[in-house]
Formats: sequence, structure tokens, C-alpha cells
Amino acid sequence: MPISADIDLTTIDSFRINNLGSHSLMVSKESDTPDSNAGFFFIMDRPHCICERVTFVLHTPESNGFIRPEEDTSTIGTMRVDFKKAQEIEFEVFLARPNKKTNLIQPQNFPSIREAKFIEIKTVYGKERFILSGFKDVMRQATEMCKSFIPYLEEEVESQDMKT
Repeated sequence: MPISADIDLTTIDSFRINNLGSHSLMVSKESDTPDSNAGFFFIMDRPHCICERVTFVLHTPESNGFIRPEEDTSTIGTMRVDFKKAQEIEFEVFLARPNKKTNLIQPQNFPSIREAKFIEIKTVYGKERFILSGFKDVMRQATEMCKSFIPYLEEEVESQDMKT
């Protein structure tokens, strides 16, 4: 009987850790911007268990004249970490399906956020801020889960008759 852990938890720092299959975790945090449905997340895959693919989930503004960037293009915005000077960042539009209002963008060549307590981004979608107190702890916790080698979801295994 295989051991598995269906992971769906919220840490005391309000980070969510969810499984994305048997060997992938997603760590996410909601925006601190009032009336926002935006989010921030990163993925951790086995076997390497490295925090990667920093991604922001943003919604298409309902303002007149807004031109939504297409999927697989890029857009320029800024990122400010811990109230330091904002840096111009290229964001890859990773997902922007025409029938959905959700957009996933990934920053390219961004400043380190490992020790970050606060991130603010400004993009064509608007301005979002994320309080990341406890970020280093949730990275450590996710890494420990990843290295446990217990599948996050029970995989279906087909029985096969062995011929002898």
C-alpha cells in the first residue's frame, strides 16, 4: 500500500502549500492590495526541490482602452523589493487565454526575493503588493516536504499479470 499526502495547507504566515501532482508543490500568497484577487506563487518539483518559476496571477482590468498582452509575449513593468528602488523588469506573459480574465506573468532577471518581506509590482494590469514575512520559512518547509519523497497524491497503478 503506497503512502501519499494530499497537501493543501495554510502556514501561520498565510502562505498556501498545495500539491500539483505526485511530485510538484505550489507555494502561493495572496496580494495585500485591497479588493484584489491577485496572487504570487512558485513551484517546487522533484527531484531537485528548488524554488523556481516565480509567477504572478493578475486579472485583466475592466478599464476602457486596456489592451491585454497576448500569451507568449512580454511586457515591461517594475518590481520593488523591501521598499528599495523599483527596478524595470520584463514579464513574460505565460498564460492569457482569450476566454478567461486571469493572466499569469513571470518576471525575467528580477532581484533576489529570498530574504524579501515585501514585493510591489507595477504592470499594465495595475499595481499589486505582497507581504512576504515568513517567506524564507515557507521555502524551507516546502523543501523539506519535497525531499521527503512521499508522493503528494496517490498515483494509480495498474496491476499487471506476470507470466511464469
